[in-house]
Amino acid sequence: MADTIVSTRTGAAYSLEIYLPASYDGSSTNYPVIYALDGDAIFNPPGNRFSNLKDILDQRNTQAILVGIGGTARRTTDYVLPGAVPYHDFLTSELVPFIEAKYRSDTKKRMLTGLSLSGSMTGIVLFLEGAKNNLTFSYFLSFEGTYDGQGTRYQDLEQAMHDGLAGNPLPATLFLTRCATVSSCNFNPVDGMYQRLLARGYPGFTVTETTYSTTHGKTDIPSFTDAIAKILP
Repeated sequence: MADTIVSTRTGAAYSLEIYLPASYDGSSTNYPVIYALDGDAIFNPPGNRFSNLKDILDQRNTQAILVGIGGTARRTTDYVLPGAVPYHDFLTSELVPFIEAKYRSDTKKRMLTGLSLSGSMTGIVLFLEGAKNNLTFSYFLSFEGTYDGQGTRYQDLEQAMHDGLAGNPLPATLFLTRCATVSSCNFNPVDGMYQRLLARGYPGFTVTETTYSTTHGKTDIPSFTDAIAKILP
């Protein structure tokens, strides 16, 4: 099903595509919700990102709601600083309440996923929320994240999270994935962020890194398949 939300935080309208599992109408269950950035982007033709992730959920019979967030044309505004801050506010104070007012949602299993620039935006969301010691999402699925460019100093954001937490737990899980070719993948930037986070030893925090023998855009499908299998076996 389709919907639209207009954000007062960013001043933009975002198209939404929403998938409900087959069991939804016949139950009273609260379902995990997966929020997919770049939902209308075509990384793996012929389908957009939303439709490709939906197919994976269907194939696995995964009982979760999927929300594909449009606005790919704004990705160089919304997914990097300074625009990432109001976009994060849109996600947490506008979109999540909008979805949870309409659909039965498990608030303890909110997931955010992105690929490439939206993959590193997934990391930014973690850093911004961690810095305030106030997590909206529990699972962050960051695939082939662009952790080394677009004017965003990801290390500074992570440092701010470290300082803001001040030793408090970080009850979150971060899946970092990359493809294997150094020249055409975000191989080194992803690993640099992984090693940095691993060295921190944040209590309550789980971070993993997986490398796939594929191309930049095609990393999305195996990354999502494997991450969802671990979160929702």
